[in-house]
Amino acid sequence: MAAKSTKLSCTLSIVEKTGLNKQGKDILKKFTLGKIAMDAADQDVYDVVKAVGDILAYPVNEIQKVDNSVITNA
Repeated sequence: MAAKSTKLSCTLSIVEKTGLNKQGKDILKKFTLGKIAMDAADQDVYDVVKAVGDILAYPVNEIQKVDNSVITNA
């Protein structure tokens, strides 16, 4: 039998670049938003984060959409 994946939830993490450390490496701050619509299109998520990014204190460095699933043997 083939394994089957069932999506349980979706979260969104936004990583901001807040500066540089003494070695010149990026200092990153990550915050996570839960309960994102499981059927949200990647482009829609990207567009929303880019729009929100305009009002954040620091520039958006990375957008992470995390889908949580359970895998069962169907």
